Amino acid sequence: ILGFRRTPLTVGRYLNLQTEVIPVASSRLLDTFFNKDNNTCFYGKCYYCKGKESGVCAQKTTLEGTIVLWISHKMQLYRHPWGRTYIDNKLAKWETDSKFCDKVLQTDMYKLGIRLLDIIDTSVFDYIIGNADRHHYETFHEFPDSMVIMLDNGKSFGNPYHDEYSILAPLYQCCKIRQSTYDQLKMLKNGILSKVLEAVLLFDPISPILNKFHLRAIDRRLHQLLTTIDNCVKEQGMPNVIISEEKLIPEKHVET
Repeated sequence: ILGFRRTPLTVGRYLNLQTEVIPVASSRLLDTFFNKDNNTCFYGKCYYCKGKESGVCAQKTTLEGTIVLWISHKMQLYRHPWGRTYIDNKLAKWETDSKFCDKVLQTDMYKLGIRLLDIIDTSVFDYIIGNADRHHYETFHEFPDSMVIMLDNGKSFGNPYHDEYSILAPLYQCCKIRQSTYDQLKMLKNGILSKVLEAVLLFDPISPILNKFHLRAIDRRLHQLLTTIDNCVKEQGMPNVIISEEKLIPEKHVET
């Protein structure tokens, strides 16, 4: 809908843990399965998987979940310049320095090419869905200059009444955005974004996905997003804020 095409294809699905997961699960995963109140549960193996208290339980053996397209390419991991510290009472540099973008632009990775515009696109995406947990990002390992891939979007659509404006820090600190992204956002304003998203999600096997409060939230956030861009344009002028990607790519790379 936003035109990014940088997130793996995803679809909701009801899974039968007993017949579809347990027979093919690794021994490490099987060791985390347990039963609670006649329901099949598991907690998996990960940094945040702390045991049964962090587990998820099916209704008997049926669990509502999401199937995500597996990307076989090896990924190159980067720390997000606007990542949070995740330490109590310790702010990241960007949270205290309004000129932080100037420091980011001192590195060739962000000063040259389209990487910074990808980061700003990602902040737009994250703000709309309410994902404040973008601490790293990935690109294709064999193509260092590839687009930023948005893989981990799990902490999204939480509190529909809270808009975490700091997610947009790459946008409002750098005051730049892709022309194509800006054009797409304008097309989706005035309630169109929620209507399109709601219509698309009707076809998902576990629909409904979002309630009316989340749909209202994304329209509200889009309005605030466009206001932020307008403020940047007023301060710095349209040519300095709305960036055509062709201006940043060497001529030999521009498709004709």
